[in-house]
Amino acid sequence: MRTRAYRIILFSLFSALAMFLFIVQVVRGNYYYNLSLRNSIRLIPQEAYRGRIFDRNDNVVVDNILSFDAVIIPQELKDKEVVFKKLSGILSMDEDVLRRIYERGYLNPFTPVVVAGGIPKSTAIALEEASLDLGGVQVELNSRRFYPFGPCASHVLGYMGEIDKSRITRLKDYGYDIKDKMGYGGLEEALDIYLRGEKGGQQVEVDNRGRQVRLLGYKPPFGGKDAQITIDLELQQIAEQLLNGRRGAIVLMDAQNGEVLVMSSSPSFDPNVFVDRKDKKALNYFLSSEDAPLFNRATRGQFPPGSVFKPVTALAAHRSKNFKTSLTYSCAGKMRVGERYFKCWTEHGRQDFYQAMGHSCDIYFYRLGLTAGPDMLAQVSHEFGLGDMTGVDLPHEAKGFIPNRIWKRLRFLDNWYDGDTANFSIGQGYVLTTPLQLTRMMAAIGNGGLLVVPHLTKSIDGVALPVKEPKRMKVQKEALDMVRHSLRFPVSPADGTAHDLNIKGWDVCAKTGTAQVTGAESHGWVAGFFPEKDARYAFCILLENVGTSHVAVVLGKELFQEAQKRGKLL
Repeated sequence: MRTRAYRIILFSLFSALAMFLFIVQVVRGNYYYNLSLRNSIRLIPQEAYRGRIFDRNDNVVVDNILSFDAVIIPQELKDKEVVFKKLSGILSMDEDVLRRIYERGYLNPFTPVVVAGGIPKSTAIALEEASLDLGGVQVELNSRRFYPFGPCASHVLGYMGEIDKSRITRLKDYGYDIKDKMGYGGLEEALDIYLRGEKGGQQVEVDNRGRQVRLLGYKPPFGGKDAQITIDLELQQIAEQLLNGRRGAIVLMDAQNGEVLVMSSSPSFDPNVFVDRKDKKALNYFLSSEDAPLFNRATRGQFPPGSVFKPVTALAAHRSKNFKTSLTYSCAGKMRVGERYFKCWTEHGRQDFYQAMGHSCDIYFYRLGLTAGPDMLAQVSHEFGLGDMTGVDLPHEAKGFIPNRIWKRLRFLDNWYDGDTANFSIGQGYVLTTPLQLTRMMAAIGNGGLLVVPHLTKSIDGVALPVKEPKRMKVQKEALDMVRHSLRFPVSPADGTAHDLNIKGWDVCAKTGTAQVTGAESHGWVAGFFPEKDARYAFCILLENVGTSHVAVVLGKELFQEAQKRGKLL
């Protein structure tokens, strides 16, 4: 009886084993076969050359250079103690630092780990000469991103960095892998899909310990596509030299089609520092300084526009049907609105519309704003693109802000008062704009009511990109002509607030703004277009906390005079 029971048990066990083998080898045989292939075949990726970037005049502003990199192939690394000690001496690097770099970069036994990138040629030769004593260490010739003009146009161009966890999750289906380099900020990020190219690599067979056995195949990488941008390098350099590290921004744009010739944000940063990451002091400054050098003030900085906003107020008042340019108001330096007095920056006496625009009389525009009302001010603001993104082909653009009655009720549980309208009418209070938005607004006034889409990319791989059609604004020609002509008055008369911009033959039209900031010096603005008829260019200059718009006007004068001297913008 007992023997029979043993036989039944053994038979059951062998039957179960036979069934398991049948399932593994027959039913799921193909699955495990494919799995074994995947476990024995690996791909060693090879990066593609990244596309270059040229300015509008074919100057290379972003390039690639050959780089000598010291790498360690883990499966060939025999005596770690000896290798790391000798390697640290040749590379002049701390041995512990080398080990940490190696450990962080390790993926598998056969994938090379870069422990020192961009080493000098002399160091590369020294490594080759010591190769017999450095088992597993090799010198590889790779491509590195290079920005020949350093900080120039850095916010337009962006910089390169290793892909982060949030982006790898989002972009994995588009061919991005862990450890990949990608663009951050600027056009390096916006055009990354074109610039990065297609990776190649080696297909290798490995043994059960992950060591390479033989090469199975090779796929060459395909280089990225070159891009040409709208920036004029020479003008960009002039603008950045004039800013000279002061916090601010300069934008110069083609008023007819939206091509951006200059976009300078200051302080700037050197993208080359992010390539090799060796200058820790510079990296720390770029990443943590209160001056925010990585921040593009031209597209992301949101500031009260001050009196640069007054053309919007004039157009809003014109729609009220109660406004004529001959209408005069007396400026005594202040005016009562509700329960408080609102000041002007000086006493102007009696002013008509053109005089008020030329002298930037706040009292006159308080009255125009109260005539128009907050709803019309908000409507016209949005028609000029204020409070909305311009659509520029750069990442992370800010919208600015245009307030309204409902927003204030929801935000502060309070009513809208005439004092809010008075502040609104001179670009103060809750109003926030970016320098690019004001450039676009001035372009629309100068070109006859076309709201262009600012852009920085001209072509990809030699193929011109289609320019987005500008939006025709629903604004009366009479009103637009009135405002356009009024912007000559800050420039042409000797007592105009922007008279320094009265450059012979250019017919510059402009509006200044001194925007008050709580607890700090006022920002200085000047924005405009030229010439008055069929404007070709629009511009905006912002200088933070300089106290007065005159500083921005002087900078604009120096910019235009230098451009004129070099035969630009004619």
